[in-house]
Amino acid sequence: MDLLEFRLLGSIDACHGGSRLELGPRKRRYALAALLLDLNRTVPVERLIDAVWEGEPPDSARVTVQGHVYRLRRTLVPAVMVETAGAGYVLRAEPCQVDALRFMRLVGEAGDADDERGADLLDEALELWAGPAFGGPGGGKPLEVAAVELEEARLSAVEELARRRLRLGQPERAVSHLRAAVTADPHRERLVALLMTAFYQLGRQAEALDLYDRTRRWLSEHLGVDPGPELRATFESLLAGRP
Repeated sequence: MDLLEFRLLGSIDACHGGSRLELGPRKRRYALAALLLDLNRTVPVERLIDAVWEGEPPDSARVTVQGHVYRLRRTLVPAVMVETAGAGYVLRAEPCQVDALRFMRLVGEAGDADDERGADLLDEALELWAGPAFGGPGGGKPLEVAAVELEEARLSAVEELARRRLRLGQPERAVSHLRAAVTADPHRERLVALLMTAFYQLGRQAEALDLYDRTRRWLSEHLGVDPGPELRATFESLLAGRP
């Protein structure tokens, strides 16, 4: 039987048998995301309220959240169970049903694997991302914190994947992830250094040096700083022909 799949790495969705379930309004999806982040553990109503509202919640917040959970329960049963547990709720499912939890598991497995297997696991993990976690900015503090942590884990996975591909002599397989990450985060110097190294290994030294120059100017104009030691060292080693 097909398992219900939950997606948090992009828009908040649930799919069953290839079809998306109608989850309802944005706040109900935020409540679902909070339950999924603490899968199989009790989530107090107060935490759900904090996840659903970005600012001060209204006096009706508790009743509204209870209504959202009630409708989620009707939508998700019999595929998964949402149970009342004391002053909160528990969503019962397998971690493999939640893309964010699968992502973290794959990244963890990659850390214990050799370069070739680890790179494949990281590729699989990064393919789970379809956009910013939880569909982008929105939701309350618990989701805001979780989104930052997931994005940091994604960028760390991109860095680790690139390092492994470069060690394996596969710079072409590092470039696409690195280019997208550098475009989104031009201040993340470690990503820039890895992309410069990948360009150099591909025989594209001019692109590597141009990337350094563009990054240097961006850091100066936007942050008022010079490139850090790691990025400068990469630049100097490429100039010396020893990446």
